[in-house]
Amino acid sequence: MKRILFILLIVFTSCFKDKGNYDYTDLSAPVVANFDSVYTVFTGDSLVISPVVTLPGGKKDMTCTWKINIPEQARSDDYEGPELRILFGLGASTYSALFTVTDNSTGMKYFYKFSIAGKTAFTTGTIVLSDDAGGAKLSFIKPDGTVQPDLYQAINKEPLGTGAMQLVPVRNQFYMNVIFAYWIVCSGGVNPAIRINSDNLEKEKYIRENFYEAPASIVPGYFQNIINGTTTAIMNDQLFIGTSETAPFATYYGYYGVPVSGNYRLAPDLVFTFTQAGSYYLGFDKVKRNLVRFNSSTYFGTDYTQEDSVFNPKDLRMDLIEMEKISEDDVYAFCRDSTGKAVELKFSLNFMNGNTRFKTLYQRPFPGDSLLTAGTRWQSSPVGVFYFSAGDKIYRYNPLNKEIRQLNTDFGGKAVTMIKLWNDGNVLLAGVQGSLYWLDVSTGKYGEVMRKVDGIPGNVKDVVIRE
Repeated sequence: MKRILFILLIVFTSCFKDKGNYDYTDLSAPVVANFDSVYTVFTGDSLVISPVVTLPGGKKDMTCTWKINIPEQARSDDYEGPELRILFGLGASTYSALFTVTDNSTGMKYFYKFSIAGKTAFTTGTIVLSDDAGGAKLSFIKPDGTVQPDLYQAINKEPLGTGAMQLVPVRNQFYMNVIFAYWIVCSGGVNPAIRINSDNLEKEKYIRENFYEAPASIVPGYFQNIINGTTTAIMNDQLFIGTSETAPFATYYGYYGVPVSGNYRLAPDLVFTFTQAGSYYLGFDKVKRNLVRFNSSTYFGTDYTQEDSVFNPKDLRMDLIEMEKISEDDVYAFCRDSTGKAVELKFSLNFMNGNTRFKTLYQRPFPGDSLLTAGTRWQSSPVGVFYFSAGDKIYRYNPLNKEIRQLNTDFGGKAVTMIKLWNDGNVLLAGVQGSLYWLDVSTGKYGEVMRKVDGIPGNVKDVVIRE
């Protein structure tokens, strides 16, 4: 009986006639002309995009829409019409955008991605922080070399602090990846640190406004920009970590709470490693005169495992001059011992992934001891050499062969007040009173002047170049 039923099913199935319509029509996409992938526009200028859209078959019935994504505000600007014609009011950043064409006769939608590169008058050029008779000044060098001096005062109608120290860019490499602000850091004044907007140089906040609850007094020592868009700072000899628990565009992102708790007093210097997987900081306790370890929330002090006994980082009995980290295996501390002589220490660190190993590599007299002054500035190169200033001269130091070589640059007898490596260590920026130099320190070069800009008020203290 089952066999008969099965045969009947086969017969009825084979007799069924498919009456579906399978005559497909290929819908050609519109032809879009006069449309680019990137548009550059300055804030405050008109942005006009006028694509020429031709539907297949000469059809005219279409709808066009535009969407500009603004992730830092968690929204988009949306427009409708065959062309985009707006007054561009967004900041200096790159915005992803979408042009959509709908063929109303078929309902088909066609999508065309593009981006908008927003710029301002301060997007390309060099921001300069200088000290003019004790007062901090902020200036801007245009790409053509024109200097706009003392812009903070002109724009914000108030002075900066006293004792200019640092100009710290704020950039989140995991979100937008553009410089969106600067911290101007001074040693004194009513407002010793001020954050400004990078697009228009207008004040965003005073340092006391970047605390959940600000301490009674704030004495900045050292600020370090972190790749997540926060800033780690040594203030009042203690370590403050910018919060990152909220969204990057939220009000309290980067705020300071209480300092990392512990019995320590830090010198104004840090070496560190920061990744999305973890971080550590190594500082110098200027009272106990030892190297101390932190992570983003905890002070560990000298709770690390010392390998080898070349020197004792837990009890150096020296004062710190400078710390520089080239890699985890190449970390240097230049110190001054009890006799006043400069000493060079080299060590490696393994503080990530739960490790706590500190390996001492060597301790030796620094061959440039006699050249160092109270105003000496330092920079370390990615290739493992150092540059340091001494009066009106700059020297190159190679720790592999202990060679110290004076750069060829003549600064006209003016003391060098800033040095900073740029362009992967191939260019050394040097500042003196009134002037900023670009020096060629690429392979085989020893400080030949590539460019010089005059007209900066006071002594150059720090710079940030935006291209």
